[in-house]
Amino acid sequence: MPTPSATADRRSYALYYRFGPWRLALRSSDPGVTLSGDAIAWAADGRPREVSLRDIAEVHLQSGSVGENTIASCRLTFRDGASLVIGSNNARGLQDDEHDRAYVAFVADLHARLAALTDTPIAFTAGFGAARYRFGKVVLVVAGLFFLVTPAVLLVVTGAWSMIWTLAAGAGLIWPLYRIVMANAPRTYDPRALPAELMPASPA
Repeated sequence: MPTPSATADRRSYALYYRFGPWRLALRSSDPGVTLSGDAIAWAADGRPREVSLRDIAEVHLQSGSVGENTIASCRLTFRDGASLVIGSNNARGLQDDEHDRAYVAFVADLHARLAALTDTPIAFTAGFGAARYRFGKVVLVVAGLFFLVTPAVLLVVTGAWSMIWTLAAGAGLIWPLYRIVMANAPRTYDPRALPAELMPASPA
């Protein structure tokens, strides 16, 4: 990939990332990701890298969960096949408000710059892959039958009001899964209209 020397409008974001297909953890001791002009820069194995935004072939947004917390990610796939994944997680792989804010600001800044590159074809995709999305919906149906339908039937048949608490607990378990699966329906999007359901909540 070429190495441009863009320096204008430089903004750095203290976010964790991984570069390349075999790094599984969104952790790095390097100082985050920088956007400057029409370039993006980061460090890989301690070596600085800078790539033109025109070398991005695809931007993919997704969200997942760690316990009750939502972790969002933005994957950049470059035209040579390499990928850079930037996450909203902190150093422990968990959610926190500071990294949520930094991630939302980075994604908005990146998309604003990319939307201005009208001469460069870039695919903007979001959500799970089709197979994973279908599997998620199957899991939702099975969980709904087990945690919601079964207690509701027992409540009607037995009249045991304690089933209401079981039903409420089941709803509490299923809701986060439902929210993640529905938010990650596979689709494309307009870079000028970011999918809010894939952004972490950004406190004021």
